[in-house]
Amino acid sequence: MFGGRYYIETYGCQMNEHDSQKMSALLEELGMTEAASADQADVVVINTCSVREKPEHKVYSALGTLKAAKTRNPAMVTVVAGCVAQQERDKLLKRVSHLDIVLGTHAIGELPALVGRVRETGERISCTDFRGEVSSLHMHAPIGGEARICSYVTIMQGCSNFCSYCVVPFTRGPEMSRPERDVIDEVRGIVAQGGKEVTLLGQNVNAYGKDLEQGPSFSHLLRQLDRIEGLRRVRFTTSHPKDFDEGLASAMADMASVCEHIHLPLQSGADNVLRAMKRSYDYAAYREKVRLLRQKVPGVAITADMIVGFPGESEADFQQTLAALEEIRFDQIFSFKFSPRPGTDASRLPDQVPEDVKIARLARVHQIQEAITSGYHLAAEGTTAEVLVEEIKQQTGQARGRTRTNKVVNLGASEGILPGDLVRVEIVRGLKHSLLGKKAD
Repeated sequence: MFGGRYYIETYGCQMNEHDSQKMSALLEELGMTEAASADQADVVVINTCSVREKPEHKVYSALGTLKAAKTRNPAMVTVVAGCVAQQERDKLLKRVSHLDIVLGTHAIGELPALVGRVRETGERISCTDFRGEVSSLHMHAPIGGEARICSYVTIMQGCSNFCSYCVVPFTRGPEMSRPERDVIDEVRGIVAQGGKEVTLLGQNVNAYGKDLEQGPSFSHLLRQLDRIEGLRRVRFTTSHPKDFDEGLASAMADMASVCEHIHLPLQSGADNVLRAMKRSYDYAAYREKVRLLRQKVPGVAITADMIVGFPGESEADFQQTLAALEEIRFDQIFSFKFSPRPGTDASRLPDQVPEDVKIARLARVHQIQEAITSGYHLAAEGTTAEVLVEEIKQQTGQARGRTRTNKVVNLGASEGILPGDLVRVEIVRGLKHSLLGKKAD
């Protein structure tokens, strides 16, 4: 046991957020408490993302800022974790003289021991080897402390698809699934503490179980979780379209706990771009999966990722992406300019799109999608929805929560509503990014 305070700064996806929760729990088991800032901490962890270039730049900026704090407090233990750590490895220690630990994506559970070693010996450590067994991945977040209404549960690690633009297979390793019983036990523990909702995490949750001997399918896992008494909502992310099938659509339709929302990245509406991306499907196949999903699950909300300016993307290709937005009409998208990542096939492709063209194309995508999303929000006015209240804002007394289709709803100050309540809400106004509601009579 050692006391003191820790601070964790997180960049990137929900997987990184969950990894930070695990590291927080592990440090608190050692008697540490959370600090409000890096300046006040004895252990500082920067949990990083390298999927795009901008978050990676933010990491090096944060490390630069941290140098002054380390100078003031030489006993501070500094850690870089996550995908940049896995990608850069020992090079980070050479590049950043005030860095103590480089913690790879498979080494989260070793954080307490490594901090102890640094404190005892003063050595600088890089721990970035991939593990070959799922038991060593420390996917389970220690249960304890304040109950969470909504929790993340990692069901698998890594990706084996090797899309041409993506670093995840290099930074997270190949797909490895947790045993189904481990996942079920973790969810039961969350519900026993008062949790109402879990989000199942994996780089490709649809591939769950395929790497296990006689492994269960993802839809089978969902059916097992649906039987847990007290579990009100199940979400999951991310789904690769190539592994989405009728079994998963049927599972979503049949089970009361599984929410009517799916994140199903398209990336481009042009088939030749999808081939260059190595996405393993064409636009017609994707569109058919959407048709099947909407047939099985009426009212389902579909969100997606889109990349503009991929190498070789012509104006005609880009127009096909815009046409896809208009045809499919996603509830929301997360769109990005192509950013070449080290070691990926796409970073070596010819015909890189000029930056000004990428910027203009991204703006056009935003314009179209914002109109579509606003249309959904306006159409919701006058309807009622079930909202899981996640927080009560202290200053205003407003309640904030989400519908089953993952729409954010803000409620006027309402006495008697508490975090964790499931409330029938009348939607009174649709805004650009959220909904306003009142408790239904």
